Amino acid sequence: MRYVKAPIVEAVLEFRWSEVRSLADLKLALEDKAFNDFGDAKPRVTINTAFDVGKGELSQDRKEIGYETSVKDGTERVFLEERKFVYIKNAPYTEWNDFRERAIGLIHPFSAALNLLEFSRIGLRFINRIDIPVGDGGKIDTDEYISIKFDGPREDAGSIDEFQMRVVKPTVVEGISYALVVATSQSPLSGHTAIILDIDVFTKFPVPYQEPTFSELLSSMREQKNGIFESCITDKSRELFGGMVK
Repeated sequence: MRYVKAPIVEAVLEFRWSEVRSLADLKLALEDKAFNDFGDAKPRVTINTAFDVGKGELSQDRKEIGYETSVKDGTERVFLEERKFVYIKNAPYTEWNDFRERAIGLIHPFSAALNLLEFSRIGLRFINRIDIPVGDGGKIDTDEYISIKFDGPREDAGSIDEFQMRVVKPTVVEGISYALVVATSQSPLSGHTAIILDIDVFTKFPVPYQEPTFSELLSSMREQKNGIFESCITDKSRELFGGMVK
């Protein structure tokens, strides 16, 4: 199932593990030929700022936590940290098989280099932006495009100006949960506004990195993600996507 104009602006696969891997090992793993399309790795840094009231001094603690790299046009990125590997595909998004195989093609040699036999958490996140044309008033009725409704404490006049909600709960599949963020947003398209559907499906149990368990799990997570998305939108949103690819 794939829409002609899929609203996906970012697709993410995240893998976490329990035991810390050194920054040197992370950088060495990036030298595999699977990462030839990516540029030089850049350090990922956190900066913690503290103010000593007694001395009246401001101090900063700079810590390198990993690396990041991207392809030349910026449509693919990889983030590495001591316990985490993240693959990000920005729009344009083609189809699931392309995304999955690309991610697995990167995580496989990376896992081999770091001797990762199990993941403590796997996350599959899709950020969707529904661009909606607006009339002269510049507003839309969100109920026409998404099934999630705001039932406020009282009856007020007019439509909702802004809307944001986040919920985390288990799916119908044991051990797999999801976080859903729904929010109104600005659209980059002239004469449009937007609704964001951010769906993050993740595991709650350790996952051995072995087949066929690994691929079956990813397929199950994708099915849950698709089901959540479809249950969130209305036919009016589907019309904006141009129907299904035949």
